[in-house]
Amino acid sequence: MIAPSKTRDDTQNVSFMGFVNDAASESELTRFLKTTVLGSTVVERGTIRTAIHWLHKSGVRSPQRLLVDISGITNVLDELDGLANVCEPSVQVYVIGDRNDVGLYRSLLQRGVQDYIVTPISAELLRRALGDGTDTADAVRQVRNGRVIAVTGTRGGVGVTSVAAHLARELANEGGRRRVAYLDLNPYNGNGANLLGLAGGNALVDVLSNVGHLDPQYLDRTLNTRDNRLYTLCAELEYTEAFAPDEKALTDLLNVLGQHFHYIILDMPSGGGALAAEAFANATLVCVVTDQSVHSARTLTRLMHHIQGRLRPPTTHIVLNQSRTAARGAVHTRDFTAALEWPVAVSIPFDGQAPLMAENLGDPLPSRSEFGRGVKALAGLLTGDGLVSSRRALRAGRASGGLFARLRGARS
Repeated sequence: MIAPSKTRDDTQNVSFMGFVNDAASESELTRFLKTTVLGSTVVERGTIRTAIHWLHKSGVRSPQRLLVDISGITNVLDELDGLANVCEPSVQVYVIGDRNDVGLYRSLLQRGVQDYIVTPISAELLRRALGDGTDTADAVRQVRNGRVIAVTGTRGGVGVTSVAAHLARELANEGGRRRVAYLDLNPYNGNGANLLGLAGGNALVDVLSNVGHLDPQYLDRTLNTRDNRLYTLCAELEYTEAFAPDEKALTDLLNVLGQHFHYIILDMPSGGGALAAEAFANATLVCVVTDQSVHSARTLTRLMHHIQGRLRPPTTHIVLNQSRTAARGAVHTRDFTAALEWPVAVSIPFDGQAPLMAENLGDPLPSRSEFGRGVKALAGLLTGDGLVSSRRALRAGRASGGLFARLRGARS
């Protein structure tokens, strides 16, 4: 791997950066860039892996346009996922490679790549690719936006905010240069910012009231952050104040945030209402946090049918959080999971100390925490970095009578 020779100062304000894997491509690209008005440009030798390594280590903002070489790379889509983790979603990515494959071309466009050029490259091919993009590929190309993850629950006290806030922290800390936005949609009693050790305020209400004037500078001034990786938006309204954002205000906000953040976590206080419906409509992924009670089993069934009944339903994962100590009369995990139509994706054992301590101090969860390990497993499932095999461990045997019979009634 050849690391770029430019220093941090040299690449602080680069408009275009290209990584090409052979001398001929480097020469052609350099010659082409001398005839354009793309602004500050840098060309380096290497593949997409070189680009990932450099962006991860550099500590500077991503260029506006990035060209990477996938020649000789077999797991191209995995490498693109790795690239997405280290550059901002607003970056325009162009790809060159040695495979003349229509299927690959369409897959790249669907991943948000602006264009794909088969080597050997020429000035004319580069001019077409780096132009204004008004070509037939626009029907296939998907806009590169951050992923929206909605976290909701079956009842109060199951740990929705704890899961959502620590998930946001985990995604920000474990993903190279990921930028994560955490939105606490409870305007009166949200605890997410406090749990993350950040100040509260009413920024969420202000932003939802000014979605027509959002720009990067406004967001930088408004969103709360400590490390320029994890940002929060929340509200602390007086209990007498009304909260009724304009229709589609949340959608407009998420469209803007998606251009600047890799993940947007929505901490939802309830699964019902107009705001929740808008959140589900925009979510790429939904996490439903539940405990193993009869009430939760019934609510979970209704909620899952509500989410999956959408025209384009998001991928939905069930998180079973043991938020209380086991007591006599409690529903057994085996009975609870056997009564459901859907598998439990992540099961988090009861952790009576670490989450409470982390909440009071605003600190991350310790590595020994059972709750922390559960959140880490959930983050791996959502990003594809790890797989949780719930079907193997949580497919329970049948039972009869008592609580199990009531749980089975949740399906009807």
